Amino acid sequence: MTKNTSKDGKCFSCCKQKILTKEHVFPQALGGKLSVSTYCKECNERFGSEIDSQLIKNLGYFATTININRDRGKNQPYDLITVKDATELTYDGKKLSIKKPIFKIEIEKDGYEVKAIDITARTESELYKKIASIKRKYNLSSEKQKIFKEHHSSIDTKMSCTFDNSLIRRAIAKIAYNLICIKLPESYILSASFDDIREYIRFGGKIDLAAANFSYTQFMSDYTRPLHKIHISLNKRSNIVAGFVCLFGTFRYAVLISKDFQSHFEWPGLDYTFDPFTSKKIFGNIYFRSPELSIDQLLSPNDSLQFILNELSKGYKIIEQYNKGYKFLKIEID
Repeated sequence: MTKNTSKDGKCFSCCKQKILTKEHVFPQALGGKLSVSTYCKECNERFGSEIDSQLIKNLGYFATTININRDRGKNQPYDLITVKDATELTYDGKKLSIKKPIFKIEIEKDGYEVKAIDITARTESELYKKIASIKRKYNLSSEKQKIFKEHHSSIDTKMSCTFDNSLIRRAIAKIAYNLICIKLPESYILSASFDDIREYIRFGGKIDLAAANFSYTQFMSDYTRPLHKIHISLNKRSNIVAGFVCLFGTFRYAVLISKDFQSHFEWPGLDYTFDPFTSKKIFGNIYFRSPELSIDQLLSPNDSLQFILNELSKGYKIIEQYNKGYKFLKIEID
């Protein structure tokens, strides 16, 4: 069943009758295409600035690396630093540039007379601005000879990316909840069974209802394609609704959507799988059901550091296949 995406209705976040705005199930900055009207403008804007921005800031890097096609906007730029001297750089998928202006000026004088000036700048426009400033300061004529040299060199860089913190967990919980909003009747979604997950997405809480989870979520990746995937399952014996989210076939999470949801009918696992590289929905086994997990298994998987590194390495190899010449040389986790 698919929900009507009318722009006038109850917001599935604050539960008030309002004008609803478009919401991407997966953020469009990460390549998401599916959008529905589920939240009011106030909730949508707060989610965008508070939690979605954290997810995009950290994982938008992978969307840029494989140059996915977005609905709107440019690639998500990401920051790096040089290994040698920690110079801040930014990359937009096509061009690597120095983030902040860098000037190096060496002036050779003979008494009060300026004999030569050596200026280093990151761009030609910055160089000309600095030349004009130096000429005014030392009252230099325009007849002075200029010699320009461009310096090219290979650069070793490194970057950091956070895939699990309190804000990212809330953004992941919203992704899972988005699919529930599309697939289940409104009376189910707005019931008290989903109050906790709504409250968590909106405001957070002392207890996280989402977590990075690699041990119990291997079914979420085919280890071949950089897929975005959501899977929702109901354990009728324990009344637990569990959500699973995978981004780029690499970063995997589990969400406790409800711990007391009672249903009088059987429903299969709800699934949405999308390839951001090809912009196509992927159809799988409609009868697949995820393993039935306890709350501890969902939210406290106790993944070892080595296991996480191994799973990330597998995911990074997927991404490397979609950007020839790019290679993750080393992964470190703080």
